[in-house]
Amino acid sequence: MRLTLLLLSCALLISTARAQTQVPFACPAALTVMEQALPSAGWNADAVKSEHAFQTAKIYNGTAGKEEYDLRPDDEAQKGRSALLAWQLKDYRTMNLFVRCFYSDTKATVTANIPATIGKCSLNLTMTPGGAIVGKSTMKCQ
Repeated sequence: MRLTLLLLSCALLISTARAQTQVPFACPAALTVMEQALPSAGWNADAVKSEHAFQTAKIYNGTAGKEEYDLRPDDEAQKGRSALLAWQLKDYRTMNLFVRCFYSDTKATVTANIPATIGKCSLNLTMTPGGAIVGKSTMKCQ
């Protein structure tokens, strides 16, 4: 009886630890950017900090900044102004996978390798009739 309780306790601790270590993977909801102009002679420039909301993401095979291949979504669905893009990542695991995150009103981006434990990423966008991304975008990978 004691051995059974001990084994059950260990199993519970292990499953709890695993659940706590699984951190959701997605582009950050916002990006803080520091900008500073390169002034002409005789002029000074101040640094400016600005925050930009997540806009969209692209998923790539390869290595960021080197050999990279943009992967088209496996599924695309549009309903009204909402668009849902989804990538099934297990089919692309012969090379490294990474995501590049894009933000509103800035050319600054961030990239991160996608952990091998992630099998699917989806992106929800709000679009104008002309196809421009507006409003809040969300990304979820699992």
